[in-house]
Amino acid sequence: MAVNLHSPEGLFDTSHNFFRLYNAYSIPSGHTRSGSPVDLFPQHDFPTLVLGDFNIHHSASDPSRLLSDHDQFISSPYFDRTLAYLSSLLNTPGIYTRFPFTSNLRPAVLDLSFANSALLPYFSSWNPSLPPTGSDHTTLTIILSTPLLKPPPRGLNCKYMDWDHISPLLADWSLTAPPALPTPYTLDRWFDDSLAKTTHLITSNTRTKRPSS
Repeated sequence: MAVNLHSPEGLFDTSHNFFRLYNAYSIPSGHTRSGSPVDLFPQHDFPTLVLGDFNIHHSASDPSRLLSDHDQFISSPYFDRTLAYLSSLLNTPGIYTRFPFTSNLRPAVLDLSFANSALLPYFSSWNPSLPPTGSDHTTLTIILSTPLLKPPPRGLNCKYMDWDHISPLLADWSLTAPPALPTPYTLDRWFDDSLAKTTHLITSNTRTKRPSS
C-alpha cells in the first residue's frame, strides 16, 4: 500500500512538497516473496519511506543470525536493490521485531524500514519500545525531523573503548568459511556477512557519544 502526503509549503521546511510511504506485507511463496524488490523499491527523487513485514532474514538487520543459502537467496535481491538506489536500513541491527507465540520458533527481525536518500537527512530515530498490542510483532516508532532540529548522530566513543574486554572476544570469534568455489557474488556476500558480524561485536561492546552541534 502506498500513501502520498502533500504539503504546499514544503515538507520538513524544504523544497520537497511530496512524501510517499510504502507499507508492505510480503508473504512467503516458495522461493520468492509476494512483494518483489522492484515493486517495493521504485526510484523516486522525493522523500520515500518503505516499511513492513518483509519475511526475510539478512545479516544487515540480524548480524548474529546464521543464514542459510535459502535465506541469502531470498533476501539478497532486496538489499541489493536498496544499495543500487541508495536506500538505507533504519533498523538498529540485532533488535528483534517478531517474538513468536510458539516455543519451536525463535525471535527474528522480519519488520524492516528503509529511507531513500531524499528522506534519510530527516530521519531522527527508530524505536521498538511501544507497549505490546497482542501481536507477535512489535510496534515500531519512526521519528522524522528537520536537520536543524535533529541532534547530531551518536558515534563510537573510541576514547573509552574497552579493548581488554573486546580483544579476547575477537580472538575467539569464529566466522563461516569462505566459499570453496567462490563466484564474485558468493564471495561478496560472505565478506559482507563477516564484516557485519565483526562490526556488531565491536559496536555492541563500546559506549557511544553524541557530539554537540
